[in-house]
Amino acid sequence: MSSKTCSVFLLCACLLLAGAGQVSAHALRAVEIPQDNAIVVQFAYSTGEVPAYAKVEVYSPDDAALEFQNGRTDAQGRFAFVPNAPGQWRVIMADNMGHRVEHETTVVHSGGTAPTAGAAADAWGGFSTPLRALLGISLLLNIGTVSALWRRRRKA
Repeated sequence: MSSKTCSVFLLCACLLLAGAGQVSAHALRAVEIPQDNAIVVQFAYSTGEVPAYAKVEVYSPDDAALEFQNGRTDAQGRFAFVPNAPGQWRVIMADNMGHRVEHETTVVHSGGTAPTAGAAADAWGGFSTPLRALLGISLLLNIGTVSALWRRRRKA
């Protein structure tokens, strides 16, 4: 690989690392916290910051278009409600910066829940920010290597 190509990839890698924190702040997550009669949902950005006092809407399974409850998250990014019927409930949180996340939960009977399959794993799963940055750099370096090998092959 030529020194010019290496320089370009190193520059791209540095830019990726510098912007990784800003880009990842756009990802919102929702995780259900088990409680006795209430459903408590913890909201957070992928950076770990919480959306304090963000707008929340709850929709019941009886009428998905009619709002059951609304309010705001607390200072720690949590919101709680007590369902009055079994079925699939939707909780939608939107902050004042244009970010939005929708969380669904299945209520088995009034006052109790059974987590939706894979909901908690999807909410906090995936790669951490530093690992995503490292994977991005690896991808760029692999693309550069393949490109250099391709050019070398074409010259021969």
